[in-house]
Amino acid sequence: MQGLNTMSRETIDRLRVPIALGVALMLLAGYLFLQRADADSGAIGPSASIVVGVPGGGVVTPSPSPTLAPSPSPSLAPTPTPTPLATPTPAPTPQEAFTAEVMACRSISVAEAECIDEISRLRDRDETFVALVLFDNAVAGDVMNAILDGPSGPIEGGPFALEGGGRGYYYSTFAIGSLPDGQYTLTALRNGEPVASTELRKNDD
Repeated sequence: MQGLNTMSRETIDRLRVPIALGVALMLLAGYLFLQRADADSGAIGPSASIVVGVPGGGVVTPSPSPTLAPSPSPSLAPTPTPTPLATPTPAPTPQEAFTAEVMACRSISVAEAECIDEISRLRDRDETFVALVLFDNAVAGDVMNAILDGPSGPIEGGPFALEGGGRGYYYSTFAIGSLPDGQYTLTALRNGEPVASTELRKNDD
């Protein structure tokens, strides 16, 4: 009997570690079984924004995605303002050429700038005549004048500065009673330069 008891104790001593391991395994299996039963019964663990399935049927809450620090926006170099292509300066529109005509008139209509009875012969009995200058494309500030030149020398009508530009007229009255006979030239001047002329003759007839 003593041999059997010794044998039993030795056997028990040999089996103690495997039994302890077996019990531990059984407890672990029971724990896992209970966890699975809770999961199958719809028990909800801590709420998670995202739930991911893991192979094997387990459910895990994913570790929160690391918050990525926003990448600093690259500082943009200021966009260079494009230099506009040089626009060629348009050639100035050439001003239309100044034109003028001059007439010797017995009288004129000032309201209509019209020559009344244009003449080419000067007579003593007429005493005077009117030089009428019609012009176009003048510029404000132009100085108009008329000169009668002949045997007695040049006689100026009198300068007149224009207040506006464009089309207009100038006139001046000349006395002819005391002029000697001969050939005369009536000339229109613009800023002292001749711009038109006409020939006249004086005699006693």
